[in-house]
Amino acid sequence: MTTAEDAVIAQLRRLIVEGVLPPGAKLTVAALSARLGVSATPLRAALRLLEGEGLVEAHPHRGARVRVLAPQDIRNLYRLRGAVLGLLVPDVVRHVSDADLEALEAIDARFQAAARAGDGPAAMEANEQFHAALLALARNPDAAAVMARSWALVEALRLRLGFGPGRLARSVESHRALLAALRARDGVKATALMVASSDNAMADLLERALAMPQARVG
Repeated sequence: MTTAEDAVIAQLRRLIVEGVLPPGAKLTVAALSARLGVSATPLRAALRLLEGEGLVEAHPHRGARVRVLAPQDIRNLYRLRGAVLGLLVPDVVRHVSDADLEALEAIDARFQAAARAGDGPAAMEANEQFHAALLALARNPDAAAVMARSWALVEALRLRLGFGPGRLARSVESHRALLAALRARDGVKATALMVASSDNAMADLLERALAMPQARVG
């Protein structure tokens, strides 16, 4: 993939994640080409990749649209993430070093500051960095890539639905408990905490999604 294609993918992903292109919006190569000032070739590549991330849905003869999610789609997404976490976290615990823990704690400090300030977007950014750094320690790039590919969809859901009361505060406590389990090299506890955190995130998003008209979200 070229640098030009990477730039188009990043631009289009951001337009979808931030809701500038809302759920259900039609995505035509001609319109996007005019909007972004790029040729058709990198746009087609971007649409294919974002379809793989779950942000775009394409149908023969109907073209591509920004994906609209039903509650069951959210369940499916988080069940997949929970299963992958169950695979990765034990390996993280086996490989994590004291230096790794210091790096994770530095990222978590940024997450805590954003969460306590109620800054959802900044908290999500720090949380993504925390989880990416954490899961990279498993030394399983294929499984970690599954989590990375689904992050844009998680971010889009959060920006659209927000956080339930107390959700960010609970996430701060979850990170603190997880770091303690990692310092103790307790793989069973660390895995249970990560999977429980994923399940709680799913429950929070579902509660907010089901409160929306027609219970369909982007």
